[in-house]
Amino acid sequence: MTTPGLRAATAAALTGSADVRGLTVRQPWAACIAHLGKRIENRTRPIAYTGLIAVQAAKAPGHAVLREAPADLPGRDVRGAVVAVARLTGCHSSTTCGGSCSTWVQLPLDPQDRPVWHWQLADVLALHRPVQATGALCLWRPSPELRHRIAAALTEERA
Repeated sequence: MTTPGLRAATAAALTGSADVRGLTVRQPWAACIAHLGKRIENRTRPIAYTGLIAVQAAKAPGHAVLREAPADLPGRDVRGAVVAVARLTGCHSSTTCGGSCSTWVQLPLDPQDRPVWHWQLADVLALHRPVQATGALCLWRPSPELRHRIAAALTEERA
């Protein structure tokens, strides 16, 4: 499917009855998902949900890594807003892939530590403009009004 076709189909799902969740991610990781091809989100627990997610940049950044992020990274300074929409297609343990599934993976510091879970993302579409939203620590459900605002930002023409 072409990007305009994928944008239209995703916007239709957002405004329809599809199950949609929100995923809050600290910066610069949210911008990396939206603009740099980060397709693995590292988490401490597995997830059973698969489907459409709104990627929200957390209000609090990851300070140490933010200092290392390129200053010209699009969306780097966005906080408290949805920056992309994606499909969460599954997850696997770091013990399964040994870190070979992506350059974005994290592995446990010590082999005796609990595994890191790699949440797999696909069909990532950066919004043309961020949409303000309040996130949560776990997957959350965007309100119908927020879903409509995200759909509008997804399909509007770039300025």
